[in-house]
Amino acid sequence: MEAAEDSSGSAPATLVRRLEEAIGKENVKTSKFERLLYSHDLAPLPKEAQLAFKNIPDVVVRPRSTEDVRRVVTIAAEERVPITPRGSSTWGLGGSIPAFGGILIDMTGGMNRIVKIDSENLCVTAEAGATWKQVYDACLAKGLLLGSYPSSFPSATLAGWVSTGGIGVGNYKYGSAGSNVRNLEVVMPDGSVVNTGFDTVCDNSSGYNLNWLMVGAEGTLGVITKVTLRLVPAPEAMKPISYSFPSLEALGPPLMEICRSRVEPLHISFGDDRHYALLRKAGKHAPEVGSMLSLTLEGDKATVQHEEEVIDKIVERHGGKKMSDEVSRHEWDERCYEFRSRELGLGHIPGEVIVPLNQFATMAAETYGLMNELKMEGAVIGIMADRNTVMFMPYYLFDSESLLKSVTSLSFNKKYSDIAFGLGGRPLGLGMFFASNLKTIRGEGVRPIKAIKAALDPKEVMNPGKLTETVTRQGIHVAPALFELGMDALAMAKKMLPRDQEVDAKASEYEDERREKEKKEHRH
Repeated sequence: MEAAEDSSGSAPATLVRRLEEAIGKENVKTSKFERLLYSHDLAPLPKEAQLAFKNIPDVVVRPRSTEDVRRVVTIAAEERVPITPRGSSTWGLGGSIPAFGGILIDMTGGMNRIVKIDSENLCVTAEAGATWKQVYDACLAKGLLLGSYPSSFPSATLAGWVSTGGIGVGNYKYGSAGSNVRNLEVVMPDGSVVNTGFDTVCDNSSGYNLNWLMVGAEGTLGVITKVTLRLVPAPEAMKPISYSFPSLEALGPPLMEICRSRVEPLHISFGDDRHYALLRKAGKHAPEVGSMLSLTLEGDKATVQHEEEVIDKIVERHGGKKMSDEVSRHEWDERCYEFRSRELGLGHIPGEVIVPLNQFATMAAETYGLMNELKMEGAVIGIMADRNTVMFMPYYLFDSESLLKSVTSLSFNKKYSDIAFGLGGRPLGLGMFFASNLKTIRGEGVRPIKAIKAALDPKEVMNPGKLTETVTRQGIHVAPALFELGMDALAMAKKMLPRDQEVDAKASEYEDERREKEKKEHRH
């Protein structure tokens, strides 16, 4: 689908007028500068990507209410103009940027209010653009705990993480993005407004579970306007603990024993020595350790103490060293800033895959093998998603000013997904760039998924070109075989390029700038 546009690349005047009349002129933006701000997400694309996709929206709208969203969606359906819902765009697969221009709906400006914290019924309702930290802090102030949230929770929005079906902090104990959803208010592609669940009770035995239909749909089935989440009483104690190991592979056996015991940490995460080295190169405080395993315990004081003692013994049996409380607290405080090494001034793309826990050591070794094969500079972090699912989140740094490096580096995620498939796992997220993976992941399950999309969005206006298949602005449908062929070709090209060496160069430049700044401050 291609949105109609005038010679300047913005939306037709008739469409702009209808939107302004519907939600107010001050909430409709058409300037080139503002539209450019919405043409990228966490992993900016080279400008040459515009040859295949129209990532710059034709018009940006900032609704203030569900009624505003309903009016915008109704106009888009009538005009057959594509819609892209967007939160804070803390994800990197192109799910929140347009594939075909059209209307981008920014949910962060006027729809970020907490509607109600219900202490009696243990739930909270907030608008789609509210951040997880905003909601988490407000609930904790009332003695209530929001069990899980994305690692980017200071800026990530409620609807954004729900739409990606994400895995995050607290996932081990309280589940993923959809596990704590009680109800969603959603504007459907035809402009109707539905509630997918119930605010105060569970959604069992009530027909198809519409909550889970919207979780992970990446905005392709509707625009989420409100989210109701379940809460639990805040714990008496919350304690982070950390342990160092000589290598990432060495974490596999103790993790297996911990996850097969009866202890139930709130959160389990890990980082390798390369991660901490990159943080130090970026001028950040980071422990000089090998790889580190971090857990956060919560509950009553006696339970937390008991679980810590059990974990201490397990780690000791496997040769790990317990870190100080200061280090453990620092790791917990930094849980939302995994990618601070970007401050070196380099491009950065994260990967996300999940594999069974018994494949931990193999996956770690394969990750390093692929980085070496593609001559990349990067590191590995990750979390336990549940007792048998481990999420690896390697990231790599590259010179984003180099078109060749930017484009060929994208092959890492495809090749990494292949490794995960081979170990009984899969990649996470589809977005615009990896929508062709859906067939590979779901097999014949792709047919009912596409049928649901076609039934609910027959005009194909709701975030088209995402999740179900990759489609270019020229109307080319990128089949899985074509996608794999293209990515394999990029990987071959990346292998032929010189080894990435930008990290050390940027680190030296960063250190020189820091010292010069200190000299100036000292002189003044």
